[in-house]
Amino acid sequence: MSEPHHHSFFHGRQKLLAAACALYVGGLVLFHAQLPPAYVWATAAFFSIAMNFTYLIEARSLRLKVSAEASVAGVLIIMAIAGAIFAPLLVIASIFLHGVWDLAKHLGAGVPFLRWYICGCAVVDTAYSAALLFYWW
Repeated sequence: MSEPHHHSFFHGRQKLLAAACALYVGGLVLFHAQLPPAYVWATAAFFSIAMNFTYLIEARSLRLKVSAEASVAGVLIIMAIAGAIFAPLLVIASIFLHGVWDLAKHLGAGVPFLRWYICGCAVVDTAYSAALLFYWW
C-alpha cells in the first residue's frame, strides 16, 4: 500500500496568495496611518502574529516539517505578544526574525515554499521592522 500523496496548499493558489500579500502590506500602511499612536505596538503585534500562519498552513498541508514551523511560529508569536504588552523591541525583533526565517527558508530550512513569496516576505519584514525601530527610537 502506498503512502497518501500530500499537496501544497499554496502552489495552486498563487494568485490568491499574491492578493493576500497585497492586502497584508496595504493593511500595514492603512492601519498604522489611521490608528492613534497608542495602537502602534498592538497593531505591529497583530501583523507579526498573522505573518506566522502561512508557512504553518503549508507545513500542515504537506505534512512536512510541521514541528519546526510550529516552533518558529510559536516563539515569534510569543515575542510579539510580550512586546505589545511589555517591551516594543520584542515586537520589532519578532518581525525582523521572521525575515531571518524567510532567508533561512531560501537556503532550505523549514517547509519548502514559493521563492517569490519568501523573497518578498523577507523584504517586507526587514522594511517593516526597520520602520518600527525608527519609530521606537
